[in-house]
Amino acid sequence: MPILITYATSRGSTKEVAERIASRLHTLGFAVDCRPVDHVFSVENYSAVIIGSPIYHQRWLLDAQKFVDVEAVGLRMKPVWAFSLGMVGKPGWRRERTIKKEKSNIEDVLVQKVPKVRDHRLFAGKDDGSSVSTPLRGGSFGDMRDWTAIDSWTNIIAKELHAEGI
Repeated sequence: MPILITYATSRGSTKEVAERIASRLHTLGFAVDCRPVDHVFSVENYSAVIIGSPIYHQRWLLDAQKFVDVEAVGLRMKPVWAFSLGMVGKPGWRRERTIKKEKSNIEDVLVQKVPKVRDHRLFAGKDDGSSVSTPLRGGSFGDMRDWTAIDSWTNIIAKELHAEGI
């Protein structure tokens, strides 16, 4: 059975990360299916699931939240990993505090619905600033995604999947 890499996205950045994960897993010998959460009708025919969403107001997009709600029973029976994309400001204590809070908020919700999520990673995202109506102090715009970190995380997932014979 293939591995499902599913995502919610508002401007395409999370889709690009999901496609990168899918491509890397495919290169490592896995059958994969990469699609938006609103195009997944069941997780039943997948051997594992990786789900991602951008973070807005310290929450996943509503489509991703609904997906987890609807598929919670099926997700509990599969290996599941999750990733989030968020924008980070200038390095410093505020950034670290925001990252910690965002990660904690997402994990709290995920663990309530899918208690055995293997791992959740928060990666920096991409933003051109067009969604911001007023200037933000300390905001950073541009593509902040760390492809090396994303690839490394995908490699960890691949090792775990191989160890389980998937």
